[in-house]
Amino acid sequence: MGIASHQELGRTLESELRGTQVAVRRFAVVLTDDTLEGFETNETAIVAALNLADFGASHPDLPEWKLRKIGITERYGDSPYHVEVTAEYGGLDENDLLAPMSRAASWSFEPQQMQVPALWYYEGAGNATVKPLTNSAYDYFEGLMTEERVVQATTKKNFAAFPTSQMAATNSLNDAEYFGGAQYTWKCAGVSATWVTELFNRVKYTYWETTCVLIYRQTGWVLKLPDVGWNYIAGGQKRRAMVFDFENSEWVASANPVALSGGAIQLTGYPAILDRRVNPGANFSNLFGAPPLPPS
Repeated sequence: MGIASHQELGRTLESELRGTQVAVRRFAVVLTDDTLEGFETNETAIVAALNLADFGASHPDLPEWKLRKIGITERYGDSPYHVEVTAEYGGLDENDLLAPMSRAASWSFEPQQMQVPALWYYEGAGNATVKPLTNSAYDYFEGLMTEERVVQATTKKNFAAFPTSQMAATNSLNDAEYFGGAQYTWKCAGVSATWVTELFNRVKYTYWETTCVLIYRQTGWVLKLPDVGWNYIAGGQKRRAMVFDFENSEWVASANPVALSGGAIQLTGYPAILDRRVNPGANFSNLFGAPPLPPS
């Protein structure tokens, strides 16, 4: 069958403030009966006859509304020679029109709350002075916890090959400034990947749909530990920290960790703060990219 004629029918428009935006064009197509035994008219020929361009083409009267869906109903009205075609237009973003591996990564951010050890504090006004959290005798408080808000960023991207490098970066920290965060303030909390098969524009694609979870901690992921302990270094030897029992006039082993600085006992003043990084570093810009910036 060939195409004898076609005609556009009435259009419909549905527009809701901050909601659905849909414009629909309807067409009636009449097929010929010149060769009932030959090649039947296929959907591609019908769409071409109606001059419906590829997905993403603009509506003839509403240029901001793009073609996103085509529907074809054969045997319309129970007639073998009539076909109804609908073309739906609405809002699209750039990724909607790209093949899976060409799509930009998507990003989302949400706050999270975590419990962390209370090991240090900011002294005085501002944030410049950081000191270990001790009592007035400079004894370390053991077992104190505090709440800290972090930001969880979730990014999704498609990869043709398995994302081995991203998986290997699990538990790693950013080794350089990354998306406004100083070095070692971002942590890769986990990566998941799913094997996906998708039919896009009548072409079959297979790829790894990958989700990466990154957590931003303003205070950083490097541990800030008070330099305290039951032992100290003197004369190249490790010795047990002792305190004098004035009631019994004798030296006894300290029941609490004592303040240290450079391995020596710190009799007065705060213990030193030790920076200890227990996670490897990685290049987050290369591994995960960055969220898109708004157009200037």
